[in-house]
Amino acid sequence: MPNKKDIKIVGAGPAGLVAAIDLNRAGYNVIVYDKQDSVGGEPAWHPSVHSTPVSKRLFDYIGIDCREAFAESTQCFKAFVFGEQVDVNPYQETGLFNTERGHRPTSLDNVLYRTAVREGVNFEFRSPWKEDDFRKAPKGTIIATGLSAGVYEWLEIPCSVFAGYWAYSEIEKDYISTAGYFGSYSNEYGYAGSMNGIWYVLLFARKEIPAQNLEDFKQELQRLEGRSFDRWRRFSGLTPKGPRLYHKDFILTGTFGGFVEPAYGFGITGSLLSGKISAMAVYDPQRAEEEFHTYTDGIITHIARKRQPGYAPSALMGDVWFDVR
Repeated sequence: MPNKKDIKIVGAGPAGLVAAIDLNRAGYNVIVYDKQDSVGGEPAWHPSVHSTPVSKRLFDYIGIDCREAFAESTQCFKAFVFGEQVDVNPYQETGLFNTERGHRPTSLDNVLYRTAVREGVNFEFRSPWKEDDFRKAPKGTIIATGLSAGVYEWLEIPCSVFAGYWAYSEIEKDYISTAGYFGSYSNEYGYAGSMNGIWYVLLFARKEIPAQNLEDFKQELQRLEGRSFDRWRRFSGLTPKGPRLYHKDFILTGTFGGFVEPAYGFGITGSLLSGKISAMAVYDPQRAEEEFHTYTDGIITHIARKRQPGYAPSALMGDVWFDVR
């Protein structure tokens, strides 16, 4: 490629970083913009620990070995329904892994960022994009802004509220665990995950939860895990109502592109996978379309099933989502 083409990526989360690395390797001049001072996402939501099923072939697919940011937690997985542990492990085929998000050096964000910088990707931090910036953006700009509310409004993308409560405390650095909680605390579910010296708790809830419910869940965690924290923090963002690779002249990726598993909200695997596909949309659009449909058509079906009586979530979604070819 005699003259490198400029590609702009808005958002330096995992999806944006994977896209940037892949496009840089393909010979493009990549510039990544982010409103924060550094990688790591919204400081009000991090540091955080995320549990996600990960196929062992995922890292080969994206072409980036970021396994150092993941710790397998399959053997530590526990599920509690109304305070009683149930003997279930739906992640045997893929493995359940924990990874850290945020600004700390051990986070997935920083593992990918170090690779990007080493390979020559350009970054402009403290660069928040406003509505006018998107209006003037060149065709093929990749948007990886995650849960950011304003962008959905500016680009007129149908969306849903993604919200809940989170808390964390510092623990011993070598402790790794994952536990899911289903009960009457909210109409969704909660989980607790730990790695890198962090015990992180998240309770999904689109609406405000009574203080007593939050206190009951906190006490339940104390009883079952022997750990506690200072206070709950509220978070709120938006997610699209369905996956899409293109919108107007933009390429969408990560959470903003709808790569979120709809049953339990797993998003880390989707962010890495979609980062690769969004880069592919620049240099091989036909293949990108094919890959996009391979890994997202099952999401629409799953969302439709959630509206049916007797719905039971399917964590793995067959070979559409986590079984990367």
